Amino acid sequence: MAIMYMIVIFTVTCLLLLSSRMSKKVSSLKYIIPLIIGVISLGIVIISSFYGGLTGFGIGVINFAILIGSILSIIIILISEIIKSKILKKTYQ
Repeated sequence: MAIMYMIVIFTVTCLLLLSSRMSKKVSSLKYIIPLIIGVISLGIVIISSFYGGLTGFGIGVINFAILIGSILSIIIILISEIIKSKILKKTYQ
């Protein structure tokens, strides 16, 4: 279970760093990158259910942790954008 938590934390950290770096060039990439990773991991979770056995279960659990990490990173990005917009509104009023 601790490995799953580490995978989620690592995924969130990597996606946030990657999104912040890429959003300086194109602002929509900060939402697209975690979304693409989430869709890929969801697809692998579905495929691993057909693979079966302990190997399929292990692959599914790891990719489920990556899916949770990508969802958390999207939520963190959205919350930070809302906070930034509220701060900017207060500054210009």
